[in-house]
Amino acid sequence: LVSQGLLEIFTIVEHINIGTGIICNMILLYLVRRFSRASMGTYKYLLIIFASYDFFLTAVHGTINHQVVIVNITTFAANLTSFYCASFTVPFTLMIIHFLYRYWAIKCPDRIILFSDKRFMCLLASFSLSGFVTWYCLCIFGLTGAVDEVSTIAAREEYYRRYKRNVTDSYLIAEHWKDGKFNFRPALVLFCFDSIIFSCITLASTLCILTLHHIAKADAISAYSKYLHQKLLKTLIAQTVLPVVLVYIPYFCILSLPFLSIPDYGLTAACTAFNSSFPAVDAIIVVVLMKDYRVGLVSMFLGRRKATPTVSIGAIPT
Repeated sequence: LVSQGLLEIFTIVEHINIGTGIICNMILLYLVRRFSRASMGTYKYLLIIFASYDFFLTAVHGTINHQVVIVNITTFAANLTSFYCASFTVPFTLMIIHFLYRYWAIKCPDRIILFSDKRFMCLLASFSLSGFVTWYCLCIFGLTGAVDEVSTIAAREEYYRRYKRNVTDSYLIAEHWKDGKFNFRPALVLFCFDSIIFSCITLASTLCILTLHHIAKADAISAYSKYLHQKLLKTLIAQTVLPVVLVYIPYFCILSLPFLSIPDYGLTAACTAFNSSFPAVDAIIVVVLMKDYRVGLVSMFLGRRKATPTVSIGAIPT
């Protein structure tokens, strides 16, 4: 059992993460709009979209205040609404779009203009929306949580024991074993969840590897252009590792461990603390790894802006 003191620590961490996430992403939005060099082109708008969504995620987390508990190796999610679950699929689909941009920037630079085309942007938006809708529907139609169900009552009691709050509904329950019998529906939902997670990671990894390969093989661009491509890609890789470590791995564990009858060893208590830290850490990573924004942030506190030279890189978009 997780100690009450540890639960209180995780709750404090969540509150700190929410405040930090809002502040950091507001600062990042300002830095991107103020200090992005012209050579970044439309890529800065992708950064704006991502920072805006991180801000939204932080607000959603603070509003819903969800928690996860496990009773008898069965996952119960208190206040973990379908909307909240689905909202964390969007950052990774946005990462895939970022990788596509970076891949085209080095392999097919003539296609970058598509990111200024409204129809293509609608197609990309539908890609992110499809992941959200799929996860949402799986939660709504694949999981249970009626107020009068025995499993819901057990979850309510465990939730009250942990957090001293009496939440009567809004539970999403994956009851893998019911009355000693295997329950197929939550197992199918689990398979779909894990498939989405691994598909996103595989697609992002493939685009990353291809981009690294073409950067290494590029002969028609200057050394500075190659350096800039590598720098932006490294930042994107760091951004991609964050949702994997802070969101997808915890999600995978809390969904899969109960099915395998493996104790969570406190992960359910820490899960929301991990999730809530993602938006703030993501913004910090971008500022730290991208010199223009790092210098811009320093200049904000020093009251002056250090000049950042704009270097032309010809027809190669970044």
